[in-house]
Formats: sequence, structure tokens, C-alpha cells
Amino acid sequence: MAYEFKPMLAGKNLKLEFAMQPDIFVLCDANKMQRVFDNLLRNAVNYCNADTSIKIIAEQIEDHVLIKVLNEGNTIPQERLERIFEQFYRLDVSRSSTTGGAGLGLAIAKEIIELHHGQITAHSADGFTCFEVLLPLVGKQS
Repeated sequence: MAYEFKPMLAGKNLKLEFAMQPDIFVLCDANKMQRVFDNLLRNAVNYCNADTSIKIIAEQIEDHVLIKVLNEGNTIPQERLERIFEQFYRLDVSRSSTTGGAGLGLAIAKEIIELHHGQITAHSADGFTCFEVLLPLVGKQS
């Protein structure tokens, strides 16, 4: 997926940085999970500051894998952050926004993650936003 994002990254002079623990295996529907991470990366690119990096971190925590997508940009206010996974909710309500979708991407991502017995959360403070996806390892269902 990183290769597919090269043109979008180049447009804002962004870099992808990876910190991934090796040999982590998750049983999942690859097409659906690709949709989740496509949405998270697309949002990170659209809402981050130019000339920065998007960090993707994956680590095993007990019987789960924690995947983080972290970008630098405007802090999302807590009242908006609490609604970010709702259908049709958009941070940027301007119809002419270049970032704009219909406000379905994160709601769909949450549904897919929950179908995989996982959780997705978002945190934003001090100019950084981080989406965290927690999924069970192969053979571990919560």
C-alpha cells in the first residue's frame, strides 16, 4: 500500500516511517483490512502538515497486535474526536474541501475492525493525531 500512496505523499513532501515488530500474524480478511488501512493512510495524508512524516508502528502486546498510524497536523478537539467514527461525521464540513469524503470511511473502518474482534481508537493532542488498531493474533479471539 505504501507504494500506491507515493504520488499523494510527494504532493505534500511527506515521508512514511515504519517501526514494525517482525513475525506478527493476524488472521483477517485481507481486502477488508486493506480498506481500513487505506482509509487511515488517506486521512493521515489529507490532514497532516506538509514536510512531515507519517509513522506506522506495529507491535505485539500480549495476545494482540497494536498498529498505530501517527501524523502531525491540527489537533482534533475532544468533542469532535468523540464522534469521529460516526457515519457521515466529517471533521471538515466544507463541501468544497479537498480532503472531503462522505464521512463514511472511519465508520466503515470501525465496523471492519470490530468484525475482526478488534478495536479502533483515535487520540489527538499537541499537534499530533494517532489512530490505534488493536487486533487479536492468529488463533486468539477476544
